[in-house]
Amino acid sequence: MRTNSVRAACALIAVGLVIGGCGSESAATTTADTAVDPNTLEVGNYPTKPHDYGAAKNYDQARIVEAERLANFVPTPREIDPRFEYAPHFSSKIFFDPKTSDLHWAIKLDEFDTVAPDFITGFVSFGSSAQDNRGTDLMNVIMEFPDEQHATDAAVALERSDFEAAAAANQPVAIPKYPAAKAHWRPIQQSIGSFFATGKLVVYSWVYDYRKIFLDEQDLPALVTLVTQSLDKMVPALSEFVPTPPAQLMSAQLDLDGMLGRTLPRLDADFNLNPPGAYRARGAEHFSSAPAQEVPKFQRAGVDRFAVDSAEVYRTADAAAAQQLRDELVGPSRKFRSAPAPKNLPQARCQEYLGRDKSAIRFYCAVAYDRYTGYTWSDQLNDVQQRISAQYALLVNAK
Repeated sequence: MRTNSVRAACALIAVGLVIGGCGSESAATTTADTAVDPNTLEVGNYPTKPHDYGAAKNYDQARIVEAERLANFVPTPREIDPRFEYAPHFSSKIFFDPKTSDLHWAIKLDEFDTVAPDFITGFVSFGSSAQDNRGTDLMNVIMEFPDEQHATDAAVALERSDFEAAAAANQPVAIPKYPAAKAHWRPIQQSIGSFFATGKLVVYSWVYDYRKIFLDEQDLPALVTLVTQSLDKMVPALSEFVPTPPAQLMSAQLDLDGMLGRTLPRLDADFNLNPPGAYRARGAEHFSSAPAQEVPKFQRAGVDRFAVDSAEVYRTADAAAAQQLRDELVGPSRKFRSAPAPKNLPQARCQEYLGRDKSAIRFYCAVAYDRYTGYTWSDQLNDVQQRISAQYALLVNAK
């Protein structure tokens, strides 16, 4: 999941969820693992008892949970077009506070609160057709508002604000199949931005074609086609999402089926662009950095729940599937070599990154227990061993 991923560049959003502070495929394992007594494991200062998160403690937490619910209905870029095989490393998914968002490079946010009042929350879906800015990027930001009128007004106002930020370079664009969409493009950048209201939601679709920019080519029909293709997937999928009435947001439960409680929480030293969260199957796809390689693994394992914090935890179809996913997440490949398993936990699988990306995290470990697979990472071997040992203990103690 985080193979070849890089360390996050900004601090964890402080919303009160922190506890204590902030490859290639291999043959499936069919022999059941021997259970290990978690009391025999070396876990350092990491917690080993599941946490009951309960209901949201503040409005920001409630907005985060709503964004996570929304994510389960947002098509991934690869669902829109199979060419979007990659996801950027430095990208936030949860978008609930424009002031702390990292989306300033793609949308004008400094007037957001004024032009789009009563915004509740949002989720960001981002994919690339090639690595290292050599292809086309597709981003969809799904934004939730209290009612349809707020959403309709916000789509118009946000597009106008974004257009006027560089009015001399922008040109209005029609999306013929979606005449209510408000869009503009920037010919010198082979880029387009479209705002479309559907129910209580606004879909902001953004396309940026690095290759055509490099070749100094302009192709507006291609951009319009991709925006249309994206909305063709987004609109029917989002129609299945039922927004939580604003008056009921504070009753939101922070966990989903105990997934987050089973997941290793981050400490003060950990950084992440996204808050801890629990999702249905599609969440694992949104958080994948290489969907074309990883999503088939999730599907083979029957993943139906996913949680991310200082580790990632997948709920699979059964124990055999959990072991298979463990072996596929940390399998042999050209850029990795095996690393020692933690003491007293031989069923853990660990590896060391040998590639040239100096910002890549060095060590990764995975472990399976019952129908759950845990996966974590660190720059230090001893630390990643402690983390995966604590993650295993959490899975055992959650029974």
